[in-house]
Amino acid sequence: MKKNIKDLVKQYDKNGWTIVKNFFSEEQVVTYEKTCFEFLKKNFSKYSGRDINFSGEEKKFNCINSFHRATDITIVKKLSKLSSTSNIIKKFLKKKPVFMNSEIFAKPPKTGLKSPAHQDNHYWAIGDNNALTVWIAIDGSTKKNGGVYYFNGSHKLGVLSHKPSFAKGSSQTVKNLKNLKKLKKFYPSLERGDALIHHCCVVHGSEPNKSKKSRRGLTLQFKSLGSEINKKLMGTYLKELKQQIKFRKSNARV
Repeated sequence: MKKNIKDLVKQYDKNGWTIVKNFFSEEQVVTYEKTCFEFLKKNFSKYSGRDINFSGEEKKFNCINSFHRATDITIVKKLSKLSSTSNIIKKFLKKKPVFMNSEIFAKPPKTGLKSPAHQDNHYWAIGDNNALTVWIAIDGSTKKNGGVYYFNGSHKLGVLSHKPSFAKGSSQTVKNLKNLKKLKKFYPSLERGDALIHHCCVVHGSEPNKSKKSRRGLTLQFKSLGSEINKKLMGTYLKELKQQIKFRKSNARV
């Protein structure tokens, strides 16, 4: 990986994303998979609202679609602090990385939910747009089982206008997709242990998982040291999110 890190950074700068092969060894994948999902199985019922989403109305472990508080898992915190992780991320941000959050996207077989096209920085509100996500494949990921897609080069457009999507786990979507028509839409294929590194402004999403295979991934989110959150924009987003969660709950009772 050391030999081609410069090429990976070039791809990231050009397209807004790249793949780091074998980011985790098989032994590491087994460890993180076991620890994270044992934690979820034991504790998932304690979470609600914006912290966890299910692929159906039933709140069962096998129906978990996304978990947004993976920082509560001790091993994930340790992973975010590893010097090996930090050294890689620094190459892409070109500054010292600061860990922000971690999420698990479980996307169960046949019922895994669609994630509408969006930009992470509409949620994060990082003023200088210098932030990224490391999306680590616990399962192999392809278009067939709802893998992530990207609009190549869309990170160069800055933060686009979004509108409410009312989708679980991804509450916003790009308002006008016509702006992306000239850009190539690409579906990367990942093997277990590979990682996507994508810019906070690259437009991405995923289709439903209608296959018989799960598409689990663990994400780590970083911003650069000195990059500040726009509190006004963050406040607007949180207000919209609260309204959507309230809307979903009221509809569920109808």
